[in-house]
Amino acid sequence: MVYPPLCAQLIVFSRQMEVAANVEQVLDAVKAAGFDAIECGVGLGAEDPRGFARLLDRKGVKIGSFHGGVSTDLSETFRLADIVGVRDLCFSNIGGWENTSADSYLRGIETANYMCEACARRGIHLHYHNHAYEFAPSDRGPSGMELMLEHLDARIDLCVDVAWVHIAGLDPAAFLREHADRVGYVHLKDYTGDRHWVPLGQGVVPLAEVMGAVEELQRARWVAYEQDTSDLPAAEACAQSRRYLAETFGY
Repeated sequence: MVYPPLCAQLIVFSRQMEVAANVEQVLDAVKAAGFDAIECGVGLGAEDPRGFARLLDRKGVKIGSFHGGVSTDLSETFRLADIVGVRDLCFSNIGGWENTSADSYLRGIETANYMCEACARRGIHLHYHNHAYEFAPSDRGPSGMELMLEHLDARIDLCVDVAWVHIAGLDPAAFLREHADRVGYVHLKDYTGDRHWVPLGQGVVPLAEVMGAVEELQRARWVAYEQDTSDLPAAEACAQSRRYLAETFGY
């Protein structure tokens, strides 16, 4: 089985501690869990990016992607990306959180296409990270996701968050296969009940089917474990998810 490179999204730590102030501890926890790469917010390490790059190198950890929004400061992001060696940027929130206005989506898409042009000039791959709200019908009928698939620059890949796809009532494995030509990044996430986030394999997301679809992807640059919150210490949640992927899928 051949899967894309794997990283850990640091949001699971950021809900329990100030990541920037404890970055060495966080990197140690990620590495101990078995991850060699992270996904982090665009501002991490901004105060001393060269020092941050040295720390990453010393810990043996790469940054798979930065994560921001449609209002991300691209000039600062590019500066940091060049120093720490990042070539991927995930972003979210086109249309506004749980907005159903087609006009809002189209304005957000216009901004995203501008971002794409700027990223392309710098050799940065841009990926749109979904939540559940984009799958609801807009006030003109088509869903936000349908509007994005139609109007986003084709160079903007999807960062498919499989839990949010599932929450929206869709089959995430089928969605990955249907849009395989647009999937450049995948977020693996699991939950129970009403969006109660849990380590991978402990919830209701059909991850076996998802991983079958992930294995077929030809354009995915990264896969990230993501858990928005955790009842467990973040390091333990991270370790449990990594063990699940290794023991269940040989990943």
